[in-house]
Amino acid sequence: MIRSTTSYVCTAHVVYRTTYHLSRMTKLHLGCGTKKLDGWINIDSVKACAPDLVHDLTQPLPYSDQSVDEILAEDLLEHFDKYMRFVVVGEWVRVLKVDGTITVQVPNFKKILFRYFKFGFDNFVDFIFGENLWNSKIYIGHFGNHKWGYSEKSLQEFVTLFGIEPVSIETKGLNIRFVGKKMRHVSQEELDKIPIHSHANKFSPGPDTVTLGFAREKINEYIRLNKNG
Repeated sequence: MIRSTTSYVCTAHVVYRTTYHLSRMTKLHLGCGTKKLDGWINIDSVKACAPDLVHDLTQPLPYSDQSVDEILAEDLLEHFDKYMRFVVVGEWVRVLKVDGTITVQVPNFKKILFRYFKFGFDNFVDFIFGENLWNSKIYIGHFGNHKWGYSEKSLQEFVTLFGIEPVSIETKGLNIRFVGKKMRHVSQEELDKIPIHSHANKFSPGPDTVTLGFAREKINEYIRLNKNG
């Protein structure tokens, strides 16, 4: 997943951008599902959702560094685990221009926890773990599962690690909506020094804190071993 600026540029996608977005801002709608936005490049991992670009968002985006003006990721970030979320958001901000805007919406898990008795156990569990049958029509497999949770505080602290300055953050209903501006381009070397703490691993033989660089290596190792069977 570590790559040069140009090695992951997709020829077909470059043609698409050149044809339809040559004189316009490049705006990515990530994890679009079946919600298509005019003026945006709608991207999703699930082909059945018929996005403009089918792309596994755990893999490098087919864009060069600082080539995108705006990113929208609604109800997406919570579907990546504690470690993969760092890799994924690092990729988002890699392609985002300095002064570019990023909007992230996630469920407010802190608020949801206080709704346990209102929801009841079955509905609470159903909500917490996500939905795999999109709109009761399209099965999206593991992409539908929630793998991490956020409060306003934890979301803001996480996103600002990537050189993003908050513009606004608010909870509407059960969702947090964060809007930020990229103030500086954080290098991969700097990102790889970010510490990631694990409460569970505190009680294991290994360390309870690792760097993002170490986690990235283990993620790549997992992908390689599973790809090769």
